[in-house]
Amino acid sequence: MTLMNGYRHIFTLLIVAICVAGCGYQQTESGYKWSSLHREDITSIAVPIFTNKTFDRGVEFKLTQAVIQRIESATPYKVKSRREAQTVLEGEIVSIKTDPIGRDRLTANPQEQLYVLVIDFVWKDLRSGQILRQRQGFEQTSSYYPTLGEGRFAGKQKAVEELAVGIVQELEADW
Repeated sequence: MTLMNGYRHIFTLLIVAICVAGCGYQQTESGYKWSSLHREDITSIAVPIFTNKTFDRGVEFKLTQAVIQRIESATPYKVKSRREAQTVLEGEIVSIKTDPIGRDRLTANPQEQLYVLVIDFVWKDLRSGQILRQRQGFEQTSSYYPTLGEGRFAGKQKAVEELAVGIVQELEADW
């Protein structure tokens, strides 16, 4: 039994160490403290409408709106106009495509399709001109099922919402 208690103790310490290392808990000169996942020197961000290099119109408006909603609900940043904001998040949709990934054996009709959305974005500090985060070829895929009545709209909507989550996660502070 004592050997089992020893393993349990080691396992508990290992779990605590993992949690402390990845949960915004930092060691400072005066001890340990909780810190934010987001930069504390920034309070506001401007998000102009993403540009769109594709022929699929309207996605830029949906993506911009989804990013703004995600920033306001999941970060301490306030979305403001470019004139009032400390930082700006600018993006460009560079590619949109659909790929069939499953076909009916008898009819060769697509059973499942992927909606693939690729963007480039830059998050820049307007006070200093410093680039805080930049990503090229940031991709999000989302599956949808045309045979079940889901149209391309369903895949587009899912991809936009998931991409907004990914973009906002990229705005987190460096560890």
